[in-house]
Amino acid sequence: MTEPFRGSFIGGDFVASGRGDRFASTDPSKADEIVFEARADVDEVEAAVSAARAALPAWRRAGRTSRADALLRVKAALPRHAAGLAEAITAEMGKTIAESRAEVSLLGAKIDGVLAQLDSELPPAPVGAPGEQRFHALGVVGIIGPFNFPLHLVHTHLVPALLTGNTVVAKPSELTPLTGQRYAALFADAALPDGVFNLIHGLAATGAALAVHRDVRGLIFTGSYATGRHIRQATFDQPFKKVCLELGGKNPAVVLDDLLDDPAGLGFDHCVREIVLGALLTTGQRCTATSRVIAAPAIASRLRDALTEAFAAIVPGDPTLESTFMGPLAQRSARDRYLALLAAARAQGARVLVEANAIGGPSGGGIYVTPGLYEVSGDEAIVHEELFGPHVAFEVAADEDDAFRRAGSNDYGLSASLFSSRPETFERFYDEVAAGVLNFNRSTNGASGLLPFGGVGQSGNWFPAGSAAPRLCTYPVAVMAGTSAQRTANPQLDGLLAAQDSKARSTT
Repeated sequence: MTEPFRGSFIGGDFVASGRGDRFASTDPSKADEIVFEARADVDEVEAAVSAARAALPAWRRAGRTSRADALLRVKAALPRHAAGLAEAITAEMGKTIAESRAEVSLLGAKIDGVLAQLDSELPPAPVGAPGEQRFHALGVVGIIGPFNFPLHLVHTHLVPALLTGNTVVAKPSELTPLTGQRYAALFADAALPDGVFNLIHGLAATGAALAVHRDVRGLIFTGSYATGRHIRQATFDQPFKKVCLELGGKNPAVVLDDLLDDPAGLGFDHCVREIVLGALLTTGQRCTATSRVIAAPAIASRLRDALTEAFAAIVPGDPTLESTFMGPLAQRSARDRYLALLAAARAQGARVLVEANAIGGPSGGGIYVTPGLYEVSGDEAIVHEELFGPHVAFEVAADEDDAFRRAGSNDYGLSASLFSSRPETFERFYDEVAAGVLNFNRSTNGASGLLPFGGVGQSGNWFPAGSAAPRLCTYPVAVMAGTSAQRTANPQLDGLLAAQDSKARSTT
């Protein structure tokens, strides 16, 4: 691609300072082919936050209807930008073009969804309350996005932030600067007021500067637990800042023996398909990816064989082709880490059912790996560590009780699935497995923005990506008004004041 770098989008215009470190995105489906060159200028953080602060009063006072109209202009402009946005996602991080188009299609739906949620998520005070309940914008909100959903996981935070009266400074992943530039162009086309939306490019230092800036009153980060932990430490002395973290998961799918009771086998076949889909969509680079399968003893052998056959048959391919199901990993360092963790698991005794191998792509290069399936005892490190690749750790439980215990033994708590023909088993699953997203007879993937989304434990806090987002972007305010005819009752004070008044009159 030959598109020039236009700079960060600050105060309603693209600003190319010409300073800072050069960096580039590369196509993971090819041999280090450069997609887009950009610059990282940490000083632009200050400029972007200042622009957002300047725009804040007018945007906040504009009212919900005006803000909604502005976001609907973004939606209206989307068809002019959709093809280029999807193309950029695929080129920079290797997501299949079908998945990239699906991600772009979420942008307009997110605007509609948040607009529909505002009344229920930001309700008035209950009838009989002695005043109003309002929700005040936090102020300037910083958003640090990930590479795996480079548009959706910026946009899903940006929309509720803007609609509730905040202004935004967003930093896309350094792996996807072209995607970020084209996203900023979408907002430039929609002509929002200057400074309401700002986008800055950069590396880790830029994200760190945005995170700790004292004028940023809300921060939303999506990424690894290690980076999220660092952000919490760096902002410890900023208690005024709402720090919202989405930090991944190690998501189990529990499969109970009663699926075998279906004589047609439809429940079992459905389960296998959902597990494969959950594990391998986006080449396993989803925070909700199925990364553990815990099978009850009677179904374990059949499920092991079915998953082994399915994983062995899937080969990653060219992400630009409509027919490709799984593309490359997004970066070479991720592949190296992924293969190193699998080597450690083998050394710890994990049994290889299907080996994950680095392979050359259709053009001979690229960061491709085949799906992996290991049988584990439950003590190996990969049972508790997010691999972020196309791999499942397969465990055989002693019984149903043991299956639930294993699923509940998880430092993360983002998503979990239960496959069973008995609906009543789900209530026990709900009681014993702590996770923000619990699915019954479906993949661990497939969250909805109309429902809560987020995790517990090491998966993060605040549930910033789902239906709770409008509240997250605000703080509640009680407003009560008094008049001389409606005094606050206090007979003791009234007695003192009356005595004072009587004394004053007696001395005159």
